Amino acid sequence: MAASFTKSIITNPGLKSTLSKLLPANYSNDGSTKFLTALYPAVTQVRHKNNKQRVKAPNVDVKKEEKFTPKNTKKKVLSEGVEETSSIIAEKPIDNVWITKLFPKQHFSIEETIKRHKAFAQPSMLNNLKGIVYLDMKLNCTTKKSTKFISPIRSTVRLPYEFPFGSPPDILIFCKTEENLNLAESLGPKHFGTPADIIKMINNGVINPSDFEHVLATPDCATELLPIRSYFRERFPQRAKGTLSSDLQAMWDLYYYGYTYESQKITDALGRLQVPLGMLEQPTEELAANFKAYIDHICKHKSVALGPFISSITVVAPPSLEQFLVKVEDYVPGYKNEQVDSDEEEDEVEAVQT
Repeated sequence: MAASFTKSIITNPGLKSTLSKLLPANYSNDGSTKFLTALYPAVTQVRHKNNKQRVKAPNVDVKKEEKFTPKNTKKKVLSEGVEETSSIIAEKPIDNVWITKLFPKQHFSIEETIKRHKAFAQPSMLNNLKGIVYLDMKLNCTTKKSTKFISPIRSTVRLPYEFPFGSPPDILIFCKTEENLNLAESLGPKHFGTPADIIKMINNGVINPSDFEHVLATPDCATELLPIRSYFRERFPQRAKGTLSSDLQAMWDLYYYGYTYESQKITDALGRLQVPLGMLEQPTEELAANFKAYIDHICKHKSVALGPFISSITVVAPPSLEQFLVKVEDYVPGYKNEQVDSDEEEDEVEAVQT
């Protein structure tokens, strides 16, 4: 493009004479665009200097309602604090059939919920009297400190009225004395033996530690088991959990015939727990007794001083789609004003948080 422009200057006498007047006398045309620099010399830009003196703005107190709140915090507060509300024209329906959206959710006693599920399980309807009744519970994991929460719980309870559910658990037993070894053999666990023998089988790949649901041990084996603690993690035998005791028969009865439950974390402050209650063909009194045993055992994981542990209980019996809510305030401690000693309250709060 530069070559064509230079060529046009040479062939055009009028343009050539005009440029010769503008360009310096010593300028020579070598076919480049140097004449542009000669016509338009570089201009050095000078920044405008501001002579005004800077003054710091005065401090203004910001009202609390005008303070900036991050968007994520707003979403969290709205999602956790808002509860479902609906327009209701009455608190309790007067008939046994009603439009659910016009009334609040009804809560019943545990006996009434079982009675209603049994009505659906009759041969003329679902024909499911051999079905299992379940409890679906929401757990309040908060404490008095806003940054402290109760961890997910895992425990085993022996119910007063047992029923067939699932497959027998795989249990590993550590013991040393001849008497306990003979007892363990008669009980029939998946594996048993002295710590030295079991550790050798684990190192050789004969036994996989993750295959066992429960690990039981007698106190004389506690020291030898410390090197393999990482193999079992939360299933490592401990006195507090009842898996380390000199009474091998009692440990076996609890963990072989008992029902193990484990909660799930929904949020830091909310957990969920589902447990089997019994079979629909069992008498209502037996299912109610199992319900009480569950509630008493689960609520031990949180002090009454911290408030109720269970916030809601729903009774379900698949394949029925019906879900009946239980009046938790009638069964769960903490809803009524129990008197708790102040010193005892502080100790229990610290115990739960640790």
